[in-house]
Parts: sequence; C-alpha cells; structure tokens
Amino acid sequence: MRGTVGPLWLAWLAAAGAAGGCSMFDQVGGGNLSFDLPVTRDFQIDSTDPRWWPAPPYGVPDVVCSGSAALVSDCCQPPPPMAAVDCQAYPLSCGDSGRCALVFDYDDAVEIYLARDVPALQQQRDRVLTQATLAAIDTTMEVADAGTLPLRAASLWVAPENATSDQAAGAVFLTGIPLRLGTSRVDLAADARDALSAFLMDFNTPFVLILSGHVVVGSALVPKTALTINVSGQVNASF
Repeated sequence: MRGTVGPLWLAWLAAAGAAGGCSMFDQVGGGNLSFDLPVTRDFQIDSTDPRWWPAPPYGVPDVVCSGSAALVSDCCQPPPPMAAVDCQAYPLSCGDSGRCALVFDYDDAVEIYLARDVPALQQQRDRVLTQATLAAIDTTMEVADAGTLPLRAASLWVAPENATSDQAAGAVFLTGIPLRLGTSRVDLAADARDALSAFLMDFNTPFVLILSGHVVVGSALVPKTALTINVSGQVNASF
C-alpha cells in the first residue's frame, strides 16, 4: 500500500503545480505574513469635545480636601460662601494634589477591521489564521494647540465591536501609554498579547481599540486644545 499511494500522491502534487492550482500546503500552514495594524485614525482627547466634562457654573472649588489642612472631605459641599455642587452633573472628588478637582475618564474608540483594511487578508476571508501576534506598539503623541491638558494617565484597551469605553463587557487592558510628546515603543505583557491575539485571529470580525485618558481638572482654566495619539504596530500571522 505504501509503495502504491506514495507515487500517486507525488504525481497529484506535481500535476496541481503544473496546472497552477492550489496545493494542500497553500491552504494549511506555510502561509506566513506580516502587516501593519490598520488603525484608521488617530485617537484624540479634546477639551472642546462633548465627551469632556464641563466645570461647575462657578468653577471647581479651590479647596484643600485631604491632610491636616483639609477644609472639607466632600468636594460637593465646599465651605461657605461657595455654592454646593451637583456632583451627578459635575464629578468632583479630591484630586491627587489634595485639592478638589473634576475627575473623569475620557474614552476614544477606533474600529479595527482586518478583513476589510488589510490587503493581504481581503482575498483570504474563507481561511483561518492559526496565529496572529503583536508584541509591541508604537505611540506618537502631539498637542494640537498651545497649552497642555490635565491628563494624569492614559491606557490602551481592546474590546468587542461597538464598545465605546474600557468599562464595556469584554474589554481587556493592553498597556499604559507614556505621557510624553514624540514617539515611544511599548512592549505588551504576555497576557495582553494573548488577549489581542484572540481578536486578531478572528480577522473577519471587527473589534475596537480604546484609548482611555484619566483627567484631573483643578480650579485653573483648561486651555482649548487637543491631544492626538497615533498607535501603530506590526502583526505577524500565519494561516
């Protein structure tokens, strides 16, 4: 049996190659490729955007709220003659400086759709990736206008399609984003790489990357400015 099947198998492969057809090795294994992560636009944190929480009508109370010099422990009830603040409408809390502040998270989501936006995958939608990894990301940060935003931290998350915040079901933390102008490279931890790989391998299903910025606004006026963050990286994959 072995002496009969072997030659027939080799003959079939030779005939398929001569005819320009696809061999089994074109369908299973051996199809390595790399491509840039198709992030279709920059992330943006903008103090003029409706997602930016406004300050209370009379401003953020300039009050010490922690330590031995604290005047209040509840920034929603500043001492007279300051007016009480509706903290459902204006999320005040004790900021990291020990003074009252407007504290909130600002999230921006960008869709990633590999089958649509990666040319190497557009004609392979009936196939299955056996692996897809992204080990590191590059971030480039720019401030559009003069002034700086009161941004204390930024992080990158991956989540299912249509998610808009890092609190969405299925959202997974990937990495912190360095808060410095220019370009930085960030290596992803093993658990983050695994979480992202699961979304990348299912390349026919869109997903989102979410940039979440932690904002702490004190009593000073916030400049009307925007911070843009470009995220890029190279995916290594195989069929």
